[in-house]
Amino acid sequence: MSDASDVSDQRRRSIGDVLALLEDEFPDISISKIRYLESQGLVSPSRAESGYRQFDDDDVALLRWVLRQQRDHFLPLRVIRDKLLAGDLDDQTSTAAPASRRPSPAAIDTTVSLDADELARAAGLDPTQVEELESYRLLEPIRVGRTVRYDGSALLMARLAARFAELGMEARHLRMYKVAADREAGVLAQLMAPLVGSDEADDRLRELVDLGGDVRALLLRRELHGDQ
Repeated sequence: MSDASDVSDQRRRSIGDVLALLEDEFPDISISKIRYLESQGLVSPSRAESGYRQFDDDDVALLRWVLRQQRDHFLPLRVIRDKLLAGDLDDQTSTAAPASRRPSPAAIDTTVSLDADELARAAGLDPTQVEELESYRLLEPIRVGRTVRYDGSALLMARLAARFAELGMEARHLRMYKVAADREAGVLAQLMAPLVGSDEADDRLRELVDLGGDVRALLLRRELHGDQ
């Protein structure tokens, strides 16, 4: 952050300017999202006499930090707000893009072992939400006798569900992803059957999964926005 004495020397940017600065690193950023983060008290740009927002360098750095907390750590806004109030802004002024935009299944921490309450706290959910996710088979706990534990995959899913919840989508809405994934997995299993055990099997499957993700995103965008 800059010293208070330097504030007057900082460039003042409009919300459109800020959008242009951030969209390369955060392709899904929008003016409405920036306004929403402001409404949640996570950034407080000044206002010109005309009433337009004016973002200085510190505001832009703070927005980057908030967006990275959501993207890289899947933190709920209330947790991000607590970190902000506590002054825990570990990478706030960093401008380097992270190595990856979102954790992939290959990057899941295989050492994670949590009970239901620990999972809820780590993901920013309440226990009822964890139960609901499990009822829709979005979470698959590991059961050993009477012991129920959740691994790194479950933690990632729970954090994604927490972000969805912030955007208004409940567990019952997320069930469509489970249904679609089950169908896609069945098709891919049939296609990959002749290659099982071969050296190229893993690479072929990984490419098919990545291509499928691109196709889904393209089709969804087309359905929602036409050819835009």
